[in-house]
Amino acid sequence: MRIADFTAGKNLQRLIYLAVCGLIFAYLCVLVIAVLIGDWLFDANGQPIATDFLAFWGAGKFVLQGHAADAYNLEMHKSISSAESGAVFNGYYSWQYPPTFLLVTAALALVSYPAALVSWMAFGITFYAFAIRLIGETRLAVLAAMAWPPVLWNTAVGQNGFVTAALLGAAIASIEKRPALAGLFFGLLTYKPQFGLIIPVALIAGGYWRVIGWATISATAMAVLSIAVFGTQIWSDFFDTAAKINGMILVDGRADFSKLQSLYGFVRALGGSLTTAWVAQGFLIAALSAGNIWIWLQKGAFHVKAAALATATILGSPYAFIYDFVALAVPLVFLGKTGFSAKESAVVIAAGILVGCGPSQYAPTAFFSALLVLSLVIGRALQVYAVPIRPAVSRAGMARAN
Repeated sequence: MRIADFTAGKNLQRLIYLAVCGLIFAYLCVLVIAVLIGDWLFDANGQPIATDFLAFWGAGKFVLQGHAADAYNLEMHKSISSAESGAVFNGYYSWQYPPTFLLVTAALALVSYPAALVSWMAFGITFYAFAIRLIGETRLAVLAAMAWPPVLWNTAVGQNGFVTAALLGAAIASIEKRPALAGLFFGLLTYKPQFGLIIPVALIAGGYWRVIGWATISATAMAVLSIAVFGTQIWSDFFDTAAKINGMILVDGRADFSKLQSLYGFVRALGGSLTTAWVAQGFLIAALSAGNIWIWLQKGAFHVKAAALATATILGSPYAFIYDFVALAVPLVFLGKTGFSAKESAVVIAAGILVGCGPSQYAPTAFFSALLVLSLVIGRALQVYAVPIRPAVSRAGMARAN
């Protein structure tokens, strides 16, 4: 390597450090300014501002009060959440997560709503950083993941994007060397079952039966624990409410189809019928599953397999919002382990800009961002696994060679 090349590499790395640190600093400034002008945590009158996190905190209040099942009642959930937190809001912050997640929300409700929101974000970011370090093994990987634009979106609304990304990333990173730990994380990820459509397919194709076994044990143990704590009826309440909320969002579009960052949501936002949207999403799931089966049947290049599974997990869900795309940093970190070419870097930047724009009534920017990441995965997979085709040699040429 020439000295000039080495110097150029050092300068590029320094530039990347400055860029990601600048973005992180910008996010912090946005949050601080939002607090000062009364747009985050507290309004201008000092009253707590309602965010998505209120759904978690309110559900935790029901657990502490001894009637957890009432969290699945929309009217009661709104009444308790507003009265206990002091936040006034229109509509609902619904609770449609499995009863296993209620075990976590109880801890959140031990402190005030604003304090719980900040604590939840601190825990999520820490867990997220741990998972990214497990994947990328460098400080730059962690900083780059923190600079990923959905980090700000997730923090602003107090959602669970950090936890989802951390569980997905840590689970995939642990598959080869720590199957029990991978299974534990995959089991915990069942708190968002819509992200489990393609994971079993990839694990079966790769022959990771120990991971599947530990994931089954983990998920079953949590379900049994929730029944022991809350009883069996709460699961019936969960399924009823989940069906109702999914109908409101996926069928009626009460949350606005353009906010859904999925192919299903995009088709519905364009005016497509329910059937058309499900068929389109079904074809996408089938294609992602087939692609992952092919990749996970190959030997070597685990980082490509990991990136393929992480990307497919996100794209496969019809129910995905902007905060869920914190997890899109996971495949990028896996791919980044071997570096990005100039063209790939441009795609990464474009993906970041798209997802950073946030929900749009004209296009699902996060979904398009995920498609760009998918293109990177496909390119790497073809580069690593595709068998080169040798040019045909004519008989005349063979005769001359002999």
